[in-house]
Amino acid sequence: MVEVGKIKREFPKAEKHYDFNKYAAAFAISTLIFIIGLLIGGHFNNEKLSKIETLENEMKLDLMSMDLQDILLVENPCFSTSTVLQKKLEDVVSKLGYMEEQLGKKDSNVLELKKYYSLLEIKHYLLMKNTKEKCNSTYNLILFFYSNDDNALESEKQGYVLDNLREKYGLERMKTYSFDTNLNLDMITTLKSFYNVTTAPTVIINGEKLEGFRDKEEIEEVILK
Repeated sequence: MVEVGKIKREFPKAEKHYDFNKYAAAFAISTLIFIIGLLIGGHFNNEKLSKIETLENEMKLDLMSMDLQDILLVENPCFSTSTVLQKKLEDVVSKLGYMEEQLGKKDSNVLELKKYYSLLEIKHYLLMKNTKEKCNSTYNLILFFYSNDDNALESEKQGYVLDNLREKYGLERMKTYSFDTNLNLDMITTLKSFYNVTTAPTVIINGEKLEGFRDKEEIEEVILK
């Protein structure tokens, strides 16, 4: 009798075939794609940084130019270039907005440029206020106090409303100056205190204060008084 336990049966084993050339090629292609991605990404990052640096230098020149033009306006308050200077302010604030998007609103370079810009805005506002009184001008002077921290969404909405109205009426009728209430700048603190600004957003039109978000109709009603 043959013992079953002694029987050794040999079953054919399924052999695994590895095509190492195939996997090596796939790995090489994946690595190459990854490296190309890094190179492309680095190129665009360098390109973006270069663009931002160029933009920053342009802004510094723009701010210096505006400062000198403001000095000319002190001597000639009724000179017609006041609108041109206002347009330059609008251009600079657009560049600041782009830099905020690319570098962040808390970036030190952005904050320093914003501080200098804010000082020029205050200076230009005071000049335009003086010009309005001396030259019998009919444009509206608007101060917009906003925040990127408290009620940031409300401030953003208010900014859109003012942008829309400025496009409608033009710089000849609306001169708007925007101030970040969280910016650590003594002159903004002084301006807030002068107009008793305690919340953001707050809009002041020709001395009339509107606290909290105001829709287009409310702002327009004051402008057309």
